[in-house]
Amino acid sequence: MSGPDVTILGAGSIGCYLGGRMLQGGGSVRFIGRSRYAEMIAAQGMTLSHYDAAPVTLHDIAFHTDQAALNDATLIALCVKSQATAEAAQMIREQAPKAWVISFQNGVSNLPALRESLPGQRISGAVVPFNVTMPAPGQFHRGTEGDLIIGPDAPDALIDPLRAAGVGLRLVDDIDAHLWAKLLVNLNNALNALSGGPLRDGLVQKDYRRVLIAMIREGLSVAEAEGIDVATFNGRKPEALLRIMAKPDWLYRLIMERVVKIDPTARSSMLDDLEQGRGSELDYLQGEIIRRAKRLGIDVPVNRAVMAATQDAFARKKTPRLSGAQMVDHCL
Repeated sequence: MSGPDVTILGAGSIGCYLGGRMLQGGGSVRFIGRSRYAEMIAAQGMTLSHYDAAPVTLHDIAFHTDQAALNDATLIALCVKSQATAEAAQMIREQAPKAWVISFQNGVSNLPALRESLPGQRISGAVVPFNVTMPAPGQFHRGTEGDLIIGPDAPDALIDPLRAAGVGLRLVDDIDAHLWAKLLVNLNNALNALSGGPLRDGLVQKDYRRVLIAMIREGLSVAEAEGIDVATFNGRKPEALLRIMAKPDWLYRLIMERVVKIDPTARSSMLDDLEQGRGSELDYLQGEIIRRAKRLGIDVPVNRAVMAATQDAFARKKTPRLSGAQMVDHCL
């Protein structure tokens, strides 16, 4: 028997949301993830919610916890955290050596790592610009705006069901430039872990945004030194995003209400990881900027300070719930 059109490897919040939308759009999808997800979806079904749309609940989900489920995979949507890329690549090499792998992961190092680990296999990249959290068992909630961005020649088996489900997406040739744009935006994940509340609550504080602006500027200096022309993020170039964030609080709130759509409850997966005692992606976010800056001889003190503070929070397994002003004191 032939397998499904798409196999989601690493079916956590992002993987379940994307795969669920494919199912909603008529796609053939198999999920591979942790047992706790398998158990809750078997009991509750899979509910997909959106900050601007009615929820949809799906049942009879083909969810597996054994890597043997990769055996007949021909198209893999890789959604594991960056720290699990090497392990996932080994699984793919052993179980699905002919599969086309599309990485939906954060960071800019996963595509090179996958291409090195899986020589001869087709490797593509994608950017998930929106945030997905799990506010209740089996519910996967999208809390921010943005179109999926997928590298060239993406297969119809992936594209068609997503479009049928109403998921906006764009096909681009320069996926690395878009991955860099997402990396810079994702530097905010650490600040969200330090604040301990919804993304919106942090972003409406001028001091919080001051720290984020400083981190992004350091990241842009590294990208420029490497000759990378960072792409837009949700249609806005990095400098435009920085200008918006530099506005007074009253004006930024107004812009957020009308232009930057963020659900009041949306939060980063890094804060979820901190509260649930899991590891973080810091090494692939702030850590990426710091490593590249060191190689280039560029100083990135704000990224270093934020990374140290967030590492300490993970070591303590507790958010310090810093205000924007406290972040300025700690990191600027």
